[in-house]
Amino acid sequence: MDLRGLLTTHLKLRHLVIVLAIAEHGSLVRAAEELYLTQPALSRALSEAERAVGAALFERTGKRMVPTPAGLAYLEHSKAIVGHLGTLRRRVEELTDPNVGLVRIGAHVTGANLLIPRAIARFTAERPMVEVRLREAPPETLIQELGNGDLDLLVGRVTDHPSTSRLKLVPLYREDFRIVAAPGHPAHGVSHVGLQDLVEYPWVLPLANTPLRDELEDNFRAAGLASPVQRVESSTPATLRTLVAEAGYLALMPESMAVAEGGLQMLELHLSGLAQQVGLLLHADRPLALSAALLVKKLQEVGAEIKQDLEDPA
Repeated sequence: MDLRGLLTTHLKLRHLVIVLAIAEHGSLVRAAEELYLTQPALSRALSEAERAVGAALFERTGKRMVPTPAGLAYLEHSKAIVGHLGTLRRRVEELTDPNVGLVRIGAHVTGANLLIPRAIARFTAERPMVEVRLREAPPETLIQELGNGDLDLLVGRVTDHPSTSRLKLVPLYREDFRIVAAPGHPAHGVSHVGLQDLVEYPWVLPLANTPLRDELEDNFRAAGLASPVQRVESSTPATLRTLVAEAGYLALMPESMAVAEGGLQMLELHLSGLAQQVGLLLHADRPLALSAALLVKKLQEVGAEIKQDLEDPA
């Protein structure tokens, strides 16, 4: 690392912040309002940032400020740097007083019903003054927020996929995804049920371009079938449960979650390739603050217990 060179750089933290603000708002005026700066002051700071890197970072398209290719690269690194600085600040605060702090955890459907609540309960029993913020959203949104420093860790499906290639993956346990339906659904009465018996029913499908959706599509193709025509794409557990329980939809659900849902029943059909690794997704280069590290430990403890229960249900 060229430390002496960094001492002489003209690029400052304020430049990173103003470029992030302009990209977020798409406007110099709105970014200036957000940062409590005058528009001329913000324009000067943007010019300084562009001179420091030797490239234009935005171009004006109509009334919007749109990042150039150099601007997109600048933004990617700016988000990572600002995320690191936020974690650094919280780590120092927690070293001063370990009873305060904040942990921000992202969760997809996977693991949200058993793993996360049990781990949070154990964590807060030891750190009652530490705030825990749980964010549920589609995987691609959570991965972006983890990269930006808006989240400390994610809990979800751990798989080799382009979207997770830059993360540290920590598997905890493996379980099947099962097809679920309401107890009175006609599919329960089909002997030796197959996908050909289910394709005409409405489905709640996983979001497009996710590993689970890709694997479900592979099963339909292998059976010589197109995807269900009547479908809703959703990653929201409440929406999925209501559509299945009240509107006759079929859906995929982790086995541990399906067992816990009293109003739903699993079909006998087992689809290939739909077992999942549940685990943690961490930023590969950003150390965890003390509170986040403790929550990771609790997640690993609970994950080990769930793994044992799945392997030995009795």
